[in-house]
Amino acid sequence: MLSRETRRAYAGLMATLLHSTYLPFTADQLRGHFAPVISAEELDRHLTYYLASVEHAKMHTDLIGRGIQPTPAQTRLGRQMEKDERFWIAAALMSIYHQDEGPGRAKVLGRLLQRATLRPPSPYAAWSDALAGPLKLFFEVSLPSPRGYRGWLRQHLDERVPIPYLREKAEVAGLRLEGATKADAMLLAPATGVAVIFEAKVLSDVSTHVTFDVARNQLARIIDVMLDANPQLPAPLSLRRPELTSLVLLTPALMQSDGAGNAARSRLYGWLMPAYTDPNSPLLQQHLPHRDSRELAEAAQRLGWASWEDCHTVSPGSCTWLTSSPGSA
Repeated sequence: MLSRETRRAYAGLMATLLHSTYLPFTADQLRGHFAPVISAEELDRHLTYYLASVEHAKMHTDLIGRGIQPTPAQTRLGRQMEKDERFWIAAALMSIYHQDEGPGRAKVLGRLLQRATLRPPSPYAAWSDALAGPLKLFFEVSLPSPRGYRGWLRQHLDERVPIPYLREKAEVAGLRLEGATKADAMLLAPATGVAVIFEAKVLSDVSTHVTFDVARNQLARIIDVMLDANPQLPAPLSLRRPELTSLVLLTPALMQSDGAGNAARSRLYGWLMPAYTDPNSPLLQQHLPHRDSRELAEAAQRLGWASWEDCHTVSPGSCTWLTSSPGSA
């Protein structure tokens, strides 16, 4: 059993802002946004990740304050959150979400979705209608791999698994060929079943394969899982309706397909996203061959791309690191 002093110290830690710039919320507030599919053990691991990064940042600041030059390793750890997608998306979306605790919440989130060039799913005329009722914001949402894809993959192992030892392993009866896909964030309106999945990128690109499929890229994988219902998940995640679910890729503005300069196509997603949303491109069908073409054509209309700068525009202060000096705490 924890001592009274330990419990008091832990309670104080949970009620203290994690970082004034990169996550101006308490650990308790962050904890409340982890998806209900996370076990208590995994929940603690997620919190530990954030708390450890915050502690490294404090140690780095303390060294500088005492006139000590941090080592490269200390700087890398101490300033990790400056490029950490998990911090960026938590800070940005929590800031927007908590900006208005009432009916204005759906409106400001709707403005972000509009900047992602997303229209509300039919039959809703406005995002404020689609997102009506209490809204939920979750991080680290595990969505099961579609059964249809796993069945298709088992029939096409020779095409998708060129490595002999992996193909031998994949051929074992009963082996699950793909695990759950973890969405960085999900906005869910339980009353309507409307949901928006967010995939966040800062410096990284989309991954290009999974263990048993060298052609399975991360973006196609997220689109695939969003098209399946998940009645087996705990409420309210079980209330998400696939046909009313959209995906928003969230990146720096300079990486967008219409961004300034020559960085727009420097990432794989810079090529995939325009093709996936192009009604004349066959690429999404090629990457999800187990899906019906009509289903994919409808899904393509629910793919959007927003920037961190868009978050800052619709909710000034949601990404303060875009305007503040680095390393402030």
